[in-house]
Amino acid sequence: MNLSKSQYTKYRGCPKHLWLYRNKKEVLTPPDAAQQKIFDRGHFIGELAWKRFPGGVLIKDGYKKPQEAIKRTQELMAQGVPAIYEAAFSYNGILVFVDILEKTPTGWNLVEVKSSGRKIDAIYVDDISIQRYVLSHCGITPEHCYLMHINSDYFMTTDEPDLSQFFLLTPMDSELFSDEDIEENLAAIEKLLAEPEPKVELDKSGCDGCECHDYCWKDMPEDSVFDLLRSNRAREYMAQGILRIADLPPNSFDNDKYNRWIEVCRTQQPYIDKSAVAAWLNKLNYPLYYLDFETTQPVVPLWKYSRPYQQIPFQFSLHVQREPNGKFEHYEYLSTGKEDPRYGCVKALLEYIGKAGTIIAHNAAFEKSRIKEMAHDLPLPEKDAKRLQEMTERFADTGDVFKQDYLHPKMHASWSIKKVLPALVPEMSYEGMAVANGGDAMDAFDVLYAGKLPPAELEQLRKDLLKYCEQDTWAMVKIVDVLRDSIQ
Repeated sequence: MNLSKSQYTKYRGCPKHLWLYRNKKEVLTPPDAAQQKIFDRGHFIGELAWKRFPGGVLIKDGYKKPQEAIKRTQELMAQGVPAIYEAAFSYNGILVFVDILEKTPTGWNLVEVKSSGRKIDAIYVDDISIQRYVLSHCGITPEHCYLMHINSDYFMTTDEPDLSQFFLLTPMDSELFSDEDIEENLAAIEKLLAEPEPKVELDKSGCDGCECHDYCWKDMPEDSVFDLLRSNRAREYMAQGILRIADLPPNSFDNDKYNRWIEVCRTQQPYIDKSAVAAWLNKLNYPLYYLDFETTQPVVPLWKYSRPYQQIPFQFSLHVQREPNGKFEHYEYLSTGKEDPRYGCVKALLEYIGKAGTIIAHNAAFEKSRIKEMAHDLPLPEKDAKRLQEMTERFADTGDVFKQDYLHPKMHASWSIKKVLPALVPEMSYEGMAVANGGDAMDAFDVLYAGKLPPAELEQLRKDLLKYCEQDTWAMVKIVDVLRDSIQ
């Protein structure tokens, strides 16, 4: 049986994933730009990890010529090099590549590198287990097996990252599966691949981002029970032949919100709790500041006083209405170079947002968290940090209204602004925009930061970013207008 470690972990995550990969590969969805970025990030972190094991030798392109890579691995081990990057081993048709094989005085350590934070996913245990299994059957039982991953608590206080603090090296020996466990799985894989396509229990969170998602979910209708319920409960109704929210029996739940969604989807009429909407609107104090951040999330900190994967604001849009029925003013900030964008962001926030009035955001916890982090992490004057902290106490979240007080059939049981906006303000659309979502904005910032495009193209990209972010805050303005109209 020919099997790679990635195929083994596919099986452990979802047997159908492996079956489709091996027997029906044409139905898999190619990686999109966001997924490719994740793959690229993993390669980058893998190469960065080599610096923690200096003097090592890389076996290049082993996937293209595995037999040559296996032979080269044996040669390098015989030479006693300090480390081998992408060492190749094969046993009984199972091929594995070890991220880092570290030489010790008496043997070798196995190091698997992941770009994740402190959380150790179960699939990592399977990944390292199958590697140890193959190596031990090749006569090289690792002295220790480690997971090398990112210390998400690392706070960079220097101008360059300290890799000894950035990476965590977690011993995994006691967590790994036995040879007997693995051989049971291998026998199950062999049986699986010889049988017809298996069925699988759908899981909304587990299936999200999987290359099999579109195929496995192709028969699931819009407004499915998975949009409303946890996957285990949704599967219970699915087993009864109930796939759509509208087909659930009225008043099926103790949860009033769930019952309202059933009625909304069944009648295709919005549910509006006018008193609750009015109460939310009455809490708004002028001037109103509609705020939206765009952020970058570098896995390796780019700037002093930041953490791995920290959301760093590089841009914001701000629409301001100073009195009821007053005209709107628009302000914006966008980082211009390689300097830490947070300092410019802080300066602009303090300039444009006064000391009184409500700050409005959709999913306001995100904007509040960014402001709190800037106040806490940056060496700001005490008065500026205090002003920022005070801002976080003045937020109103438009998302709160759409969680249970304003339900629209076209929101598909979601309160995301990307669902709320087309339902309430269908004339506003992000379709066709050069920058059309947060992922696009992150990518655009990466290009601006690199500065490798011609000046005219960089300037156009800046305009595209500004246009997108401005639309986000204007969308909130229009949504609040709809809320006001709804209680008339």
